[in-house]
Amino acid sequence: MGEYFIEPDLDPRKDHILYRDSEHMVVYLGTQEGGEDVDVNSYLIVSRERGFLFDPGGYKIFSKVLANASKYIDPRNIEYVYICHQDPDVAGSLPLWREISNAKIVTHWLWTRFLPHFGFEDSRGSIHELPDEGETLNFGATTLEFIPAHFLRSPGHFTVYDRRSKFLFTGDIGIAIPDEPYIVVKNMERHIQAMRPIHERLMASNRAVKAWLNRVRHLEVEAILPQHGAIIPKRYIPRFYDFLENLKCGVDLLR
Repeated sequence: MGEYFIEPDLDPRKDHILYRDSEHMVVYLGTQEGGEDVDVNSYLIVSRERGFLFDPGGYKIFSKVLANASKYIDPRNIEYVYICHQDPDVAGSLPLWREISNAKIVTHWLWTRFLPHFGFEDSRGSIHELPDEGETLNFGATTLEFIPAHFLRSPGHFTVYDRRSKFLFTGDIGIAIPDEPYIVVKNMERHIQAMRPIHERLMASNRAVKAWLNRVRHLEVEAILPQHGAIIPKRYIPRFYDFLENLKCGVDLLR
């Protein structure tokens, strides 16, 4: 059995182990800066000494992400870097990661043609393309499930379920812009108010939301780990799903 370390007083500016067992670890990399630019939550899985990096962030935070990740793994052993979409806050540091790790970029096939704009000369040889229907990937001591969440911010979006830790990495689903930074939700009703405006703007429709909910509600999830905002612990997940199910967003709001 593994241990969970999801406490409400975790400092969002520092790295923290969120889950650990004898072969597997999930780390938050301390990437919230609290500045005027868009903060990113970057996460690292270390499983049997192999690394999987989620949403590494832009050029500005590369040195911090690298330094923090290096506490847990030799960066040359990071085998995959996942980006949920092509925006620079998520993917701006990709060329730097390729230089030090030779990692494969995992992303929806739609974004492959965008990667030359990040400086990739041979993008096809650098990519693990995900099909529309998603897939499963055996990685170290775990299996990662790439679950379609298309049109929830991105037309080629996936959430990723780590069967070992039972964490669900949700990209832009669950993102929030709170008044002050925190990395673990303490007050769910207050956090919903920080989530609502950006979900109304960025999620395509309630139909798309419900399609995703139908795919994930059967999963045993210990925490929701979004790309922006804060981690949603297990006790708040039913309320989070209820919020999404009743959300009018995107084209639902057109007059």
